[in-house]
Amino acid sequence: MNSAPRQIADELAPGVWPGADPRSLREAARRARALAESVERVTDVVVSATAAYSSPAAGGAAVEGEFGDAVVDGLAEVTGAGPQSLPHVAERLRAMAASLDTYADVVVETEQQLTTIALVADRDRHRAEVFAEVGDDSWRVSAASAGRLALTAAGDDYTQRSEEAGQSAGGTPPAATSGMMPFAPMGAMGGAGAMAAGLGAAVGAAASGADRDTAGGDLTWLRRRADALQSTVPPTIAGWFRTAVGVGVGARGRRVVVVGTNDPQPYQRAGLELADDEALTANGRAPELAIVEHMTSSGITPTAIAAATPMDSATVSALRAADVVAMAPGSQR
Repeated sequence: MNSAPRQIADELAPGVWPGADPRSLREAARRARALAESVERVTDVVVSATAAYSSPAAGGAAVEGEFGDAVVDGLAEVTGAGPQSLPHVAERLRAMAASLDTYADVVVETEQQLTTIALVADRDRHRAEVFAEVGDDSWRVSAASAGRLALTAAGDDYTQRSEEAGQSAGGTPPAATSGMMPFAPMGAMGGAGAMAAGLGAAVGAAASGADRDTAGGDLTWLRRRADALQSTVPPTIAGWFRTAVGVGVGARGRRVVVVGTNDPQPYQRAGLELADDEALTANGRAPELAIVEHMTSSGITPTAIAAATPMDSATVSALRAADVVAMAPGSQR
């Protein structure tokens, strides 16, 4: 696998890497400042022309009457303090240049954060492969999930800071390519070090989770867990936001729990509560199918999935075809 940080980030959380080019942004800022200087020079010329027109040199005749007054008034508006005046245009250009420089700084800092997180995630994925060889398959899912959460946090921070950079100029914020929505656990992490620490902690917590009964009692627990999880969904989105919980078994019998949502990306919404040993996944499809895909790609065999809301018939059929027990209101095992 190519270990380039951007490729790692794109594999774990597509779309979070900034699409803006810092060098182009700084060049645009330089040109905006140069244009502001040109506008200021034009302003000086117009001021001089206005003075010469309204107060001609000795021996010259002053232009009088309504036409002369209108010309002087018009030139004064061009060089005055109004919103359409040249000084105001120069001021706005300088503010835009400062905003572009700030945005470039945000892009550079975000790329540095994402690079650190991606490299830590890649290290933990390799470490998970080692643990899988000795029988602990849960690290595969947990490492990937923790990496996605940390990368998504950085993407959300980038979106917010880019908006602030645009608002500092009083105009429309620059368009950040990261479309991630905020989520609770990682939202307060601003520095790459904190994010990397959070990533390691999430993986470590997953490894320390206690095993649960994998027989009939496990299905009872799974149904209850699905009900409890859906109950933590905020009321404002409960009408369309779905969750599901799945259990799977690794090649060496290790039990893994994965939570799925129907969001386009795996990020944890405020209020949604996950256990320390539960990984989170989402890909825009039904949460049950996202769980199956996530487990399969991580070398885990899904065995049962439960949801507190009804599954559509196509999802139930797909789960049964994959020999996965499906439990939801209105469905039969």
